[in-house]
Amino acid sequence: MNIVVMGSGGVGGYFGAKLANAGHNVCFIARGKHLEAIKSKGLKIISETGDMLIHPAQVSDNPADFKIADIILFCVKAFDTEQSAKLIKPLVGSKTAVIPFLNGIGHIEIMRDILGENNVIGGVAAISALIEEPGIIRHNSTMQMLKFGEFNNEKTDRILEFQSACNEAGINNAIPENIDTDMWQKIVMICTLAGANCLTRLPLGDCRANPVTRILMKNLAEEVVAVAMAENIFLPDNQVEITMKQLDSLPDSMKASTLPALEKGEKLEASALNGAIDKLGAKHNINTYMHKAVYAALAPHENGR
Repeated sequence: MNIVVMGSGGVGGYFGAKLANAGHNVCFIARGKHLEAIKSKGLKIISETGDMLIHPAQVSDNPADFKIADIILFCVKAFDTEQSAKLIKPLVGSKTAVIPFLNGIGHIEIMRDILGENNVIGGVAAISALIEEPGIIRHNSTMQMLKFGEFNNEKTDRILEFQSACNEAGINNAIPENIDTDMWQKIVMICTLAGANCLTRLPLGDCRANPVTRILMKNLAEEVVAVAMAENIFLPDNQVEITMKQLDSLPDSMKASTLPALEKGEKLEASALNGAIDKLGAKHNINTYMHKAVYAALAPHENGR
């Protein structure tokens, strides 16, 4: 398959490298020192599942250097959605599937307006990976999973072909029965994790082990579930318990990407996460006190130092 990775950080860099390592034509869009390092030394993945080096790698900061894509892995920060969608528009043909693997809420509508409703499908990524230094991605733990699907939940040729590519690459993957449900389950989890991480400035293990902070986490999850129900999203009746069990299964050192960004003084995705939940809560007259507090605490840091 002809695959383009828009945003070659932890998520895009790891999964793009896996696909390239399996022999697929993968082109990476990157910028700055990361771009220059990949050009000169290749893209290196350090992982418990096996190290990889993609060298030479097809990489550029100009999408015009590449051909129309079959699949685009859209792996940017939520606040870069509009600019990045406009950047890749020349690579989107009538059958191209653009799969956003983003945190938060609101990016689907922005992408559809720019790229076309038929070209944007649903996606969920589960991985802990970061750029350790330019050109090098460190994958923490063995967890790596992609979920993807058409919003009408039809198993189209492009979905099945991408699944086959993922299987060849050794990427754990699934085509959910209802992609909206899986996307919102991720939202429940990431808003709960990010909220607890950022308020305490601590990794997951310390948050869930403290009984008071654990109640905070449960309350955060409950508020997201209430908002999802108001948005007519199907979630299991025991979604809060499912989310807490999922969080209990993750490594003690786990941090939502918002916390490292906060620690480094970088821009935050807070508006697309806890801020978005509070906004939707207000729309539906649902009290989202916990998310309001999280967003209030993060808002002064949102644009970085």
